[in-house]
Amino acid sequence: MKPLLRIRDLHIAFSRHGAEPMEAVRGIDLDLAEGESLAIVGESGSGKSATALSLARLLPEPPARITAQELSLGGRDLLKLSPGELRAVRGREIAYIFQEPTTSLNPVLSVRTQIGEALRLHRPEVADRDAEILAWLRRVGITEPEKRLRAYPHELSGGMQQRVMIAMALCCHPRLLVADEPTTALDVTIQKQILELLAELRRELGMSLILITHNLGIIRDVADRVAVMFRGRIVETGPVEQILGNPQHPYTRALLECVPRLRERRARLQTIDHAALEA
Repeated sequence: MKPLLRIRDLHIAFSRHGAEPMEAVRGIDLDLAEGESLAIVGESGSGKSATALSLARLLPEPPARITAQELSLGGRDLLKLSPGELRAVRGREIAYIFQEPTTSLNPVLSVRTQIGEALRLHRPEVADRDAEILAWLRRVGITEPEKRLRAYPHELSGGMQQRVMIAMALCCHPRLLVADEPTTALDVTIQKQILELLAELRRELGMSLILITHNLGIIRDVADRVAVMFRGRIVETGPVEQILGNPQHPYTRALLECVPRLRERRARLQTIDHAALEA
């Protein structure tokens, strides 16, 4: 498969009030092929979201400082793009779905206005925007799309809001979709539906997908490969079945132990002993 994303020796540090910079991402290497799906897994604070946001330079610089030997998309150096070039990349080349659709959607703008703005910016050639919006609302499984077109975010359920976010991200035909904890605020049934939808759309559109999550239990049917992050570093990477079936790093094994199992009764859920991992 043709490589789409290449990351070599990526470092991300944050500075506050003249204090010593805190390094959140410490020299990671990653590759993503055209049409491939990669899950980046780790606890909160492991550096996975910072890594994802750095791809489109969405971290404010300063306080963030991003350096890399290579950070490229389709051969273009993302660290050397001008502000105007970055605006063209965001949404058109790399699109994002975040974990809280309630805060990601503008509460005072209708679904039609918000998706229409994405089309205006990145696909101005679309003559009938309403028809395109309706087609995408149907594609992501929203019932009564003509009615939802004029709805505001507060009039939609959490699952429906997330479907609107997916439609908004994909209507511009991005080469890479980054889904950052896209199911966190949803109940288990809706989580499964959203993950199945993302997997189906990724295959249908031939795009690449990066799924950011803390939960190894949700990645089996979505990801081709897994990268496990711990304290700003990638400690293990490989095909999803290999990582889930035969994890090599103690941190990966600890993450798997934390996944609740329906048929297994435990007095307490497992926790991760960070001191032991760093010993």
